[in-house]
Amino acid sequence: MTASAAVLGAAGLALLFAPGELQRLVAAADAAPVPPMVLQLWSAVLLGLAVADWTGRGLPLGGIYGRALVMGNAMHWTVGALVGVRAVIDHPASAGAWAAALLYGVFALAFHWLLRRHPGPASPTTA
Repeated sequence: MTASAAVLGAAGLALLFAPGELQRLVAAADAAPVPPMVLQLWSAVLLGLAVADWTGRGLPLGGIYGRALVMGNAMHWTVGALVGVRAVIDHPASAGAWAAALLYGVFALAFHWLLRRHPGPASPTTA
C-alpha cells in the first residue's frame, strides 16, 4: 500500500503542477493535445487513490479485509496495465509505454494476489 501510495502520489502531483510539460514528454508526435484541466482532473483521481492507500497502509489486507480498498486498486492497476499493453502494441519502440505497462502490471498482479490471500493471524498487541 505504501508503494502504491507513493507512485500514485508522485504521478498525481506531477500531473497537477506540470500537466503541459508531462504531456510534451510522453505524448506521441501525432497525438492531439489534451487540455491541462483534463490532466489535472486525472491528477485528482490519482491523489485521491494515493490518500486512500496511505490511510489503509497499516490495515490488515487480504481476503475480506480491506476488500473495497484492494479491489479499487486492483481495478485501477489492471485497467492501467491493459492500456499500457495497448500502448506498447501501438508504439513498440516507446520506452515510456513499456515502463508504464510493466509498472502497472506489477501493481495489478500484487493487488490481485492481495484479493486472494488470507491476511494471516493478527499480530499480538502489547498492553
